[in-house]
Amino acid sequence: MCINAHKVYMCINAHIHVVTYTLIKILVLRVETVGQKNPSDSNKQGKPVHMISIAGEIFETKVLAVILPMFAIMESLSFLGNFYTVTSIFQTPLNYVTSIIVIFFSLLGTYGTVKKNRFLLHLSLLAPITIIISTIQFLIISKTSLQTIYLISGISVLGISLLCLYTSYRTLSYLQTLQSSISETRERIKSEYTVELIDVVKIYKIGPIEVPALNGVNLKIKKREFVAIMGPSGSGKSTLLHIIGALDRPTSGKVIIDGVDISTLSNDELAKLRNKKIGFVFQAYNLINRSTVLRNVELPALIGGTSKKERIKKAIKLLETLGLSDTIYRKPKTLSGGQQQRVAIARAVINDPEIILADEPTGNLDSKSGREVMMYLRKMNRELGTTIIVVTHDREIAEMTDRIIHIRDGKIIGEEVLRRKET
Repeated sequence: MCINAHKVYMCINAHIHVVTYTLIKILVLRVETVGQKNPSDSNKQGKPVHMISIAGEIFETKVLAVILPMFAIMESLSFLGNFYTVTSIFQTPLNYVTSIIVIFFSLLGTYGTVKKNRFLLHLSLLAPITIIISTIQFLIISKTSLQTIYLISGISVLGISLLCLYTSYRTLSYLQTLQSSISETRERIKSEYTVELIDVVKIYKIGPIEVPALNGVNLKIKKREFVAIMGPSGSGKSTLLHIIGALDRPTSGKVIIDGVDISTLSNDELAKLRNKKIGFVFQAYNLINRSTVLRNVELPALIGGTSKKERIKKAIKLLETLGLSDTIYRKPKTLSGGQQQRVAIARAVINDPEIILADEPTGNLDSKSGREVMMYLRKMNRELGTTIIVVTHDREIAEMTDRIIHIRDGKIIGEEVLRRKET
């Protein structure tokens, strides 16, 4: 294939201007992005979060919103004969065909970015792919020339095209996460309840013997509510807590947690739900004595994939809130029972769960320490909006909640509303 020296020269000159403009624009966008909040970050108070008109506020999406229109403009000018690009290397009419492909799919991608349409963004991948193929052809044709500027020009355009592919991938991933989050939020909004149990039955089988633990339990607990479950030993209150916490499956009936019917979830999905939505506080604390207090608190966040810097910062803040700032690097066994239980509370809320389940959290504490632990649970309920369910046999402890649910022989036999939840 013969090469038109003037066309190649003009193509190189155009590339230098386009690449320079793109890099400057990306740098400006990067500066503007610093300090802005990602719209995927939400808060439990439901405060509105600023969103820009394109698909999300991530830097890569902004870059994509620069590159795709630039491709369309560049190829439009090439199609009209006023501009030379890598597609101009092809002979007529192939150069027109490639220009039309780039223009059409770049515009589709730009529209898809604005409208958050993943299908259009997938189609737009044909634009950078076409340019990459054209650039490779450009480099092959230009290899006979020893001028370094040919190579720099081709590699620059190739780099911009690969950047376009990368930012498209990042935007598609972001949109998928955003859409999943929106769907999940809509499901939660459908119900005012964090926990719903419908005709729940739990029967344990010990050989040929069947032992009923729960017998047709129906229960609803509202978001941000602070509830106590009371009953004598063997009444089924701990089994009920395990069912709510997705630690055990009911024999029959439905358990709906934050709008999700957990009976439909796999074991892996249940584990993920427990890590993200539910925090546990146990009577025996269940702390790891060979690790520091800080390490104990950050462990659920580590499992959840939170970065080291973020989880340590959050763990320290929680410990300070719970009056444990001077215990951060101590071992749990050196703390009092009340302090250990507060560490367990900090561990329970590190992942911002929707629900905290506390199984006899004051059972191993004296009355003063028990009241302090309940005061801190109340603080988490008020300040973080967390739904808290406490199992206890202590009437004094139960009266520190909003509502007491009484259970006996696996059935809910009544409830007491102690105080109305503020709205």
